[in-house]
Amino acid sequence: MITANFHYKNNKVESYEISGHAFAGEPGEDLVCAAVSAVTFGLTNSIINLDESELSIKMEDGYLLVENLPTSEAAQTLIYGMITSLHTIEEEQFKYLTVIENK
Repeated sequence: MITANFHYKNNKVESYEISGHAFAGEPGEDLVCAAVSAVTFGLTNSIINLDESELSIKMEDGYLLVENLPTSEAAQTLIYGMITSLHTIEEEQFKYLTVIENK
């Protein structure tokens, strides 16, 4: 199962951590994993391009930790968009994805 953890401080997302594997299909054909990866990597790249911020990123097989997120309204809007997208995937694929918001 994939777990997406979002950590808040002062009502703003300050970091997120995505870990695990969905195992919803064969490697290379797992659509849940592909969807989660597309959403999270696309958002991370968007924040970098938008804010030219110096995010702290740790990435390994099945693991992504992004810290030092910008608190600007534009960056936070993008992050909330990612959370919404992941919740949408979770609604249909709850056996493979859990989204946790630590407020």
